[in-house]
Amino acid sequence: MDRERQLKRRKLLSEFDTLGRATDTGMNEFAATRDQAYHRILGEDLRVFDLTREPAKVREAYGRTWFGQACLVARRLVEVGVPYITVNYAGWDTHKNHFQTLNRNHPALDQGMSSLLQDLSARGLLDQTIVWWGGEFGRTPRVQWAPPWNGGRGHFGRCFTSLVAGGGFRGGQVVGASDRTGENVADRPIHPQDLLGSLCELMGIDPRAPMPNPKGLDVPIMAPPSEVGLLREIMKG
Repeated sequence: MDRERQLKRRKLLSEFDTLGRATDTGMNEFAATRDQAYHRILGEDLRVFDLTREPAKVREAYGRTWFGQACLVARRLVEVGVPYITVNYAGWDTHKNHFQTLNRNHPALDQGMSSLLQDLSARGLLDQTIVWWGGEFGRTPRVQWAPPWNGGRGHFGRCFTSLVAGGGFRGGQVVGASDRTGENVADRPIHPQDLLGSLCELMGIDPRAPMPNPKGLDVPIMAPPSEVGLLREIMKG
């Protein structure tokens, strides 16, 4: 979408947005945040998304795929101080044709992810940047070969993997283990709140601190870690 169309869309939005200007509904804070986002995509900051500024060999290293180039944009956003960046990679809901899908998706994932970590490290940015890779669940160890699944794997929440790097995590280590079939955790269970609590602590955020809210309710940022606790095995310091 070119700049002219973006500006027209913004003008049209402002013409519809009469409620926020007419009443004190807290929309002013939202508008300020929206203006910051527009500045990011229409102002001088737009150049951070211009990958033609990168050498061809760097773009090739990340892979000329959507995911690879998105990882390169992420590195550029880290360089200019953007504090929170998400790279989405859709297409992993493999109820059907699981193995064919992975054969398509994995090369781009491996190349983009490894290049991002190497690039951040080479530029001295990895130690101050936490990289968290993962999904919302795993896939069933048992494969469904009958039609219409043709080698599909369903949702599976009991045992799956996440990857963390940089920002105070020690690399090259595996924490926890599954049983032989990958159906259950066999050693050192890790719960979502343990991972999230570890991320918060390394970012200097107290996970037990109250979440700001207009009602003044005592709501913590997240649930307390489980009995097995934070990922101390791979947290520096």
